[in-house]
Amino acid sequence: MATPIDFRHLDEGLGGAKRKRKRAEEEQAAAEEAAMDTAEETRHASKRAAVAAANDENKPAYGRPTYDGVIAGKVSGRKWKTVKSTRASALKQGGRKPTLEERNREKEVKRAFKERMNELKEQIRANKVEKRKKTEDRVRIKKENELRGQGVQKVSNPKTLKKMSKKQKKLLRPAPK
Repeated sequence: MATPIDFRHLDEGLGGAKRKRKRAEEEQAAAEEAAMDTAEETRHASKRAAVAAANDENKPAYGRPTYDGVIAGKVSGRKWKTVKSTRASALKQGGRKPTLEERNREKEVKRAFKERMNELKEQIRANKVEKRKKTEDRVRIKKENELRGQGVQKVSNPKTLKKMSKKQKKLLRPAPK
C-alpha cells in the first residue's frame, strides 16, 4: 500500500507565502476598526433603545432595516423589507386561561368519558367470563359423551384385576352411571 502524501503545506512557488504577513496585519487592523465602530452595538438587542422610525417619528423602530437597497433576500426573492416597528417578543400573545365554566365543562366531559370507558370494560370482562364458562361446559359435555359412546366392559372377577399389569390398570376407568 502506498503512503499518502500530504500536499497541504506544499509551497509551489506561486507567491502564496509572500503577502501572508501583510495580509494578516491588514485583517487585524480592519478587525480593530470594526470593533471600535460596534462598541456600542455590543449590547444585547433586547436592551438596545428604540430608535424613531424613518416614516413616522412617533412610532419607534427596533434595529436597522434588513435590506441593502437592491437585492435583499436571496431565499425569498423579496427586494424590500420593512423596518421593524415592534420587538418580536411583543408579537407573542399571552396564553389565555380558560374560564371556570370551561374548566368545569371539560372536567365533566372527562368524567363522563372515563365512566363510559369503565362501563365498556366491565361489559367486555363479563362477556369474556361468560364465553369461558360456555367453552368449559362444551368441553366437559363432549368428554362425557365420548365416555358414554365407548364400549364398556364390566370387570366382575377380582382375579382378572390381579393378573393385569400396572400399565393396563392405569387405563381402567370407572364406568359412568
